[in-house]
Amino acid sequence: MFKRLLFAAMLALFAATWCSADVPAKSRTEYTTKIGKYKVIAKTNRPGAWAKVGDEVKISAVVESEKPGYFKAEFFVNGVLMGKPQYFEFGKTAEFSVKAKTPGTVSVVCTMMNENKKPVLNARKRQIWGGLGVRVDPWKIRPGNPKCPADFDEFWAKKRAELDKVPVKAARKEVALGGKLAQKYPNVVCYDIKVDCAGGAPVSGYLCMPRGAEPKSLPAVVFFHGAGVRSSIRQCSYGTKAITFDVNAHGIENGKPGKFYKELSDTKLKNYWHRSLEDHENIYFVGMYMRVMRALDYVKTLPEWDGKTLIVCGGSQGGAQTIAAAALDPQVTLAAPSVPALCDLGGRLVKRRPGWPVHFYRPIGKQTDPKLVAETAYVDSVFFAQRIKCPVYFSTGGIDNVCHAAGVFAAYNAVPGKNKKLYYHPTGDHGSSPNVHGSKQIKKIIGIK
Repeated sequence: MFKRLLFAAMLALFAATWCSADVPAKSRTEYTTKIGKYKVIAKTNRPGAWAKVGDEVKISAVVESEKPGYFKAEFFVNGVLMGKPQYFEFGKTAEFSVKAKTPGTVSVVCTMMNENKKPVLNARKRQIWGGLGVRVDPWKIRPGNPKCPADFDEFWAKKRAELDKVPVKAARKEVALGGKLAQKYPNVVCYDIKVDCAGGAPVSGYLCMPRGAEPKSLPAVVFFHGAGVRSSIRQCSYGTKAITFDVNAHGIENGKPGKFYKELSDTKLKNYWHRSLEDHENIYFVGMYMRVMRALDYVKTLPEWDGKTLIVCGGSQGGAQTIAAAALDPQVTLAAPSVPALCDLGGRLVKRRPGWPVHFYRPIGKQTDPKLVAETAYVDSVFFAQRIKCPVYFSTGGIDNVCHAAGVFAAYNAVPGKNKKLYYHPTGDHGSSPNVHGSKQIKKIIGIK
């Protein structure tokens, strides 16, 4: 579920009048997705996968495959499963309909099954699915919990003050690129960085930039990671023209064998995303967001930074960090959260699927407990989004049930002003909904093709 998201599809500057979702074909009613040996053909009666409250929304889906088998069809309204899953032979059509009663989404997800109705797995041992999601009055979506904590700004100012007591002291070690990377990027230098930080762990990441760059000559792009436990990535492509700082989420060592990260994931960092969710002082993401702020502090100390261009981006959990970064550091010039997590954590209050990680906090009834709702509000992306002042890109997918589209819309709608844009992928899931326009823009700003 928590796959590494590619960060190439993110961000950059855009016109101040943008305030709409991308609709590649407003009249489109049929969507075909090829997934390996399978073809999912989904149709809707709502052109452009767009509906209004009061409309009847119909979605049909069929899966074509050369081999016999089944697909499991699940029908969701606002990310909540309607009825029981149904099973259809490949080639048969599943049909669903509902009258849309609230702003949100209506979607059908088709999971590939073998002849014994067991899930088919891909090479990475993950289930295979496709489908279609229809937006319902998306600009009217508001957070399930509309109550921002009265001391939200005070709380984060206190964390900023704790951070300011720790000098921005960094250990920097050059890392040889080696192999194909060295051949492809001969003029890029890479460093393994550790920066002192409050909040329980240092900032840890890979810093890349053109070797021998002049002072005040480079824009900066800071990348944040999705859920899981892994090393930072050497962002060499962007590093040909910019300072790139790829920050791992936990302040852990970089460049270790996979066994090292697997052991951490199974022990010290096991289920970190659910730690202290009912105590905002100790929620794991508070320390993570302090590392976000410190990562930006560090980049701004680099003599090569141009002093004006500071871009933040990431997907899923990295998207949540991106939103927090833009809210907590006024020097951020552009933010590009892709399929961002921690959006609309109080969604269950209005019978809507909340964003990761609350969406699978068990039991489900626990998701509406007043204490959980009130405490997680301190890290809800919706309330950070309300404080963003720079241009911002979002992306989301119609069949993403990890970071549900309705929650992403709630965060997007919370961003003040018109310097914002959201790219909606009607057939996109959590790993296939890139920030398409943002990728083009960041390349334009950085100056790469």
